[in-house]
Amino acid sequence: MATWRVLIADTVTGTLLSDVTPRDLPSFSRRLTDKGSWTVNVLPEDRANSAVDLHAYVDAGRYTWIVLADDYICQAGPVFTYQYDNNTRNLSVSGTGIQGLFARRVLRNPAGPANNIVHIGNDLVLNNFTLRGIAREIVNANLAQVGYGLPIDVPAPETGTNTRTYFGYDLATVWDRLDELSKVDKGPELDFRPYITAAGTKIRWELAIGSPTLGNQTSTGVWDYGAALGQIDVDVNGAASPCTKAWVKGSGTERTMLAGYASNDTLISLGYPPTDYVDNEHTSVVIKSTLDAYAAADLAQFSAPEEAWKCSVRVDGTTSRGRAVSPTLGSWALGDAPVFGVSGHPWIKDGQYRRRILGFSNESESTVALDIQTTLAVI
Repeated sequence: MATWRVLIADTVTGTLLSDVTPRDLPSFSRRLTDKGSWTVNVLPEDRANSAVDLHAYVDAGRYTWIVLADDYICQAGPVFTYQYDNNTRNLSVSGTGIQGLFARRVLRNPAGPANNIVHIGNDLVLNNFTLRGIAREIVNANLAQVGYGLPIDVPAPETGTNTRTYFGYDLATVWDRLDELSKVDKGPELDFRPYITAAGTKIRWELAIGSPTLGNQTSTGVWDYGAALGQIDVDVNGAASPCTKAWVKGSGTERTMLAGYASNDTLISLGYPPTDYVDNEHTSVVIKSTLDAYAAADLAQFSAPEEAWKCSVRVDGTTSRGRAVSPTLGSWALGDAPVFGVSGHPWIKDGQYRRRILGFSNESESTVALDIQTTLAVI
């Protein structure tokens, strides 16, 4: 069974400051291109926490709390909220991954005048990058502002043929722009991977950017149903599928409105009735080709009903009797596509299924819950 621990660090420097004894199993979630979350319950009157200055360490943003299973960091990022219950004497502290800070930072050119956001100098113009490279520049531009640095490892610049102009006067957040970029056709997935430095004194985050996906798509890892793989729940959502045409609303109104468009009639030829999808999430976009890319991505996403698996796997990769049979927590990464062996499931047909891990969250002291994206691969 894993040993669950909680550490505290300075957010700006990453310096580890203290450890905390939680009241119960911490809760957390991590998912590709998502801010994630964590919650830790602490009893301040617990003698194990007598040397911890909990009043200081709940300062919003200033301190980062780190949830570990043994030595593997499940989630880590700044405190944003806390509640103290006088009856139970419980302190509940919550936050996000480090990327949650980017949801509170405006994207602008670091060389522009911050006191005049409509000034052209605040526009961030990115020419001749890959989509990966644009994601990198968005993050790097924010960290380059005076005082905005964070312990994040940013990859090297990557040139290509894509262009983006982000106007300072839009006052859009860094995270919104990253999320939007990930949703265009072939947009990159993102992950901020926390790790403890070799010296063991600091935490840092590695910015991982997909091409466009992250993870090992031919992973040799195997989880077998009934062994280290527990129950599998299936969720199929066809509310927006199957879709044959997609429009995306852009900047402007009425006759002046820009719109993206994509179409694929393959489903009609297979006997499906045509349906349309309208995306209203990109009304600030002023470039037609960008809107078309969003439409193509929508069409791909909704070309068939979305099927998701939710299942639990043992942290130590063993059967209930302790025999090692599957990957342990920390030996696989978000985006990996291991094989799930299914035999005897009441709904899923017997077979070997290759599925991508999109996210994971707490379940019990010995298991974590996985969010699984289905693929076409049945081995």
